[in-house]
Amino acid sequence: MMSLVFASIAMFSFGQETVTSEVVVPTLKNSVTTNSFWSNWFVGVNGGLQWVNGVKTNGESFLDHGTAAINAYVGKWHTPGFGWRVAYNGYEIDPLNKVPRNSFYNVHADAIFNLSNLFFGYNESRIWNLSTFLGLGYGANLDVEGAGGNGKMGSLTANAGFMNTFRVAKRWAINLELSATAAKGGFAGVEPSRNGYDMIFAATAGVTYKIGKTNWDNTPDVDAIMAANAAALAALNTQLQAKESENSQLKSQLAAAKAALAKCQSEPKGVELFDAAQSVFFAINSSKIDSKKEILNLKALANAAKETGLKLTVTGYADSATGTASYNQTLSEARAKAVAAKLVEMGVPESQLIVAGKGGVDTESPIQLNRRVIIAPAK
Repeated sequence: MMSLVFASIAMFSFGQETVTSEVVVPTLKNSVTTNSFWSNWFVGVNGGLQWVNGVKTNGESFLDHGTAAINAYVGKWHTPGFGWRVAYNGYEIDPLNKVPRNSFYNVHADAIFNLSNLFFGYNESRIWNLSTFLGLGYGANLDVEGAGGNGKMGSLTANAGFMNTFRVAKRWAINLELSATAAKGGFAGVEPSRNGYDMIFAATAGVTYKIGKTNWDNTPDVDAIMAANAAALAALNTQLQAKESENSQLKSQLAAAKAALAKCQSEPKGVELFDAAQSVFFAINSSKIDSKKEILNLKALANAAKETGLKLTVTGYADSATGTASYNQTLSEARAKAVAAKLVEMGVPESQLIVAGKGGVDTESPIQLNRRVIIAPAK
């Protein structure tokens, strides 16, 4: 279907006075095509701080015991609004009750939703994108004995947060992530909080690198394409009909020219050489003589007029079905003047030309035959 559109638009453009080199295919603004499996991957690494909500002692606040945080991930966007990632976060946590810091890790899979694209439409050049993620994983406290598979304190984890991504290049972005991880009570190695869960909060910043194709192509607007295709085909059909009418007129003119030639050969010199009218046809709303055949016909007529001193009437017409009466009058005069100027350019004295415009008419069928100038011997 796309090939048909391109071919139709190209053929349509060929028949115009100005041919454009670029074909613009209409697309839907907020709809994109799905990319291949290897497109739109990304990797990232962050660093920052994290806190655990263990039991408070001696008036401590969880903000008093921030520890270093590491966050690394790899993922893929399936659409501009939805993707997933596998992430690692961990390093150390401080349980806030003056026990040594504990090393831990948390590996989780997250579903990611790009809120900017979902609510405001896809925009490849957008500087800031806000995304949220939800996921499940497994974590282990490496310094606390427990029921984990490695003999340490292990727990299923629930993970959620926000990702702020700031575009700096086609493949690079700076990101700021705020996250929360929920683990079972006692995961941090101290008495669990009142709600029975240990919560780890983190704020990290880093970079993201995009792999494979980074953008999304807009979905072609099928309705607009089909409408453009129909318009192009209609224009081609109109041009074809005009050419067929022109060929028919040329055949009539050729027959008239042969008859005039035979008469010229049989009569003495000085006889009127042309007793049949000649027509020059124009495109709709145009007074420009484009056809080389029309110019050749005018040249033969100009030579005959110069040799015999024959006076010619140059009468312009427009089709009455297109435009207003005043516009058609102006257009018919412009067409007559264009033909007269061409005859003068070929050497016919202005004094031998009677130029007039008759406005819009409806004397010929099909309608495009009325868009013409008739050159005839003056009576």
